[in-house]
Amino acid sequence: MQGTVECTRCHAHMESGWVPDNTHAGLQQENWSPGEPQPSFWTGLKVEKKDIVIPVTTFRCPNCGYLESYAIPQSQNGVLVSGTSSSQRQRTAVLIALGVMALMMALGVVFLIRVR
Repeated sequence: MQGTVECTRCHAHMESGWVPDNTHAGLQQENWSPGEPQPSFWTGLKVEKKDIVIPVTTFRCPNCGYLESYAIPQSQNGVLVSGTSSSQRQRTAVLIALGVMALMMALGVVFLIRVR
């Protein structure tokens, strides 16, 4: 958002920031996605429209602590930039974990063969 945002409660100028989303992959920026959340066995929640995920910017009033959040599509060179959904981040974390487990198993097999 450009310009300043005024607190609707005490009329002070609000400061821009973000609310961290704590996931298995670490801290991420909170995102907005259209529709109702659908449960998923593997990733927690399904994201139906993965191309419409918008990062959330939150403004905080330094006087009264009031928070106000906005999901404003960001653009780079006139092209809308989408955030990554939490299910995409979770899927990436699961794939990385599976890769690490496979590597550890392969190293274990190599170690057992060398011991004998």
